[in-house]
Amino acid sequence: MKKMNRNDRFDNVFDQFQSMFNQFQSYGKELELGSNVAVNIIEEEGKLVLTADLPGVQKEDISLKADENGVEISAESKQEIKEENEKYFRKERSSRKYNRRVAWPTDIDPETIKAKYEDGVLTVEAETEESDDEWNIDIE
Repeated sequence: MKKMNRNDRFDNVFDQFQSMFNQFQSYGKELELGSNVAVNIIEEEGKLVLTADLPGVQKEDISLKADENGVEISAESKQEIKEENEKYFRKERSSRKYNRRVAWPTDIDPETIKAKYEDGVLTVEAETEESDDEWNIDIE
């Protein structure tokens, strides 16, 4: 029976945390912490369709940047409610910021990107590109 060294357990835990941290750093370039934009991406009839829920946001308050690598959605929503009557006075304010960067799951043609916003849902469409790149590999 092998006697276990107490330090072995701590080294293993440290290695696991280091591995998780390294994974987080590599994923962090595509994902954003606290991104609160619900996004769906589907491929249909040779195009990608991305939908993002942005409730309570006005079209003028949305910033959309896209390229061949992905799309970045930023928006801000502000709301103020005032109520008064003879017995009470109420004033509430709320503010939300949305920010999300999403990588395209396949190659797209950046010239075909278009977007529309309707009823709190942002829709971004882009045509997919077929990649005909073929690599010849020399065998040694």
